[in-house]
Amino acid sequence: MNTNETMAITQDLFQRIKQFSRLKWEQRPYHELKQSECELLELLHFRLSDETRAITASELSRQLHITPGGVTHLINPLENLGYIERLQDPNDRRVVLIGLTDKGNEVSETILAEVHKRLVGLVTHLGEHDSKELIRLMSSTLEYLAALPNK
Repeated sequence: MNTNETMAITQDLFQRIKQFSRLKWEQRPYHELKQSECELLELLHFRLSDETRAITASELSRQLHITPGGVTHLINPLENLGYIERLQDPNDRRVVLIGLTDKGNEVSETILAEVHKRLVGLVTHLGEHDSKELIRLMSSTLEYLAALPNK
């Protein structure tokens, strides 16, 4: 591939990536919630079970790749709206655990159902072959980006 072809492909790729960032993929069934708050509810929904009813804020911080202060910033409004609750760790009173309320569980299920509906629509639009190819290309892209040095 010559330099001009590489430049043209690079510019086209850059434009497509910008278009993705402008999409309204984040449309939420609960307009009172920010996208980051929906992501926290989704994470709790997937991580919690009958055995694990709550997790630490530090675990949320690691899973969401944000600072502990950022987690607190997300937790406060969700607690005020009744979606999550703070619980005391029975083994260590200094540790605060975060769990979903019944309302939070219901909302997270609704959010995940909407995401699933959109993804099924995308797979139907693309077809099986192109959907699998998209997954392969996205995985390869993520591997490449993850291997880049952090500077």
